[in-house]
Amino acid sequence: MFEEMNAVELSGRKYPIKCDLLVLEKIQDKYGTIGEFEQKLMTWEPDLDVDGNEIIDDNGKTKYHGKFPDAGAVNDALTWMVNEGEAITAEKDGRAPVKYEKEGIVRKADIPLTALAAALHDEFYRCFEIKNAMTTQRKKQTGEANL
Repeated sequence: MFEEMNAVELSGRKYPIKCDLLVLEKIQDKYGTIGEFEQKLMTWEPDLDVDGNEIIDDNGKTKYHGKFPDAGAVNDALTWMVNEGEAITAEKDGRAPVKYEKEGIVRKADIPLTALAAALHDEFYRCFEIKNAMTTQRKKQTGEANL
């Protein structure tokens, strides 16, 4: 039921982080769409020409440049993902979860904003990866592929 979780280290302590449907719901409630939120969390964006089209290099790949993520989105993601990781860990351990308030957990962040945003974006993206057959909850029905 519980897969291994990623962690983020803040002030010398590791905190489990988890982005799942509960976190995605919070994201949609606050940011409108998952895509809008992701753009705020990202630390890179495509280079655009004067017409707004992506610039393609000689190898046919889009060119990118670094950007600063939105601090509010990073703080929200950190709070939601740490609390979800803690809730899952506590359930697994058979104990009551610790509830981390936004100000408390954010004040522990002692890594650069871009590094924290990248780690949280990796976890965000992980919740969209296809799971293996052992973790897939949906059973294959007649003529329907597993998602």
